[in-house]
Amino acid sequence: MQNHTSTRLSIKLNNFILRIDCKATMIELATQHGCSLKRIRRSKNWQLIGKQSQLIEISDKLQHKKVLWIAEAINKALPKPAFNLALIIKSNPALTVNQLMVETGCTLIEARSAIDNAEGFNVALEGCY
Repeated sequence: MQNHTSTRLSIKLNNFILRIDCKATMIELATQHGCSLKRIRRSKNWQLIGKQSQLIEISDKLQHKKVLWIAEAINKALPKPAFNLALIIKSNPALTVNQLMVETGCTLIEARSAIDNAEGFNVALEGCY
């Protein structure tokens, strides 16, 4: 099984030059955390490359309104953690669909299906139209 913290991820930052005040500061921040920030050919777009743990550290540092979009781009690109929904529901049977979605980031369909399976309602409703 591959460790997600050791694989390098690449995050495209669209219109980086137009949206950032000081690119030197961002390049320095990326370098401090062991990442690289490079321009994509001759475009306005740049690319942030680093390991998952390094990108999380950078995202945590970028909480200013002007660069919050970079933190959001990093968070979107990071792999989603996998949850065992059945185990979560078993440990807390009073959990609502909304609470399950907030805790795990699963979709509404996944949450409803997991709760139905936990409650024994996984029988297909044939002939009910």
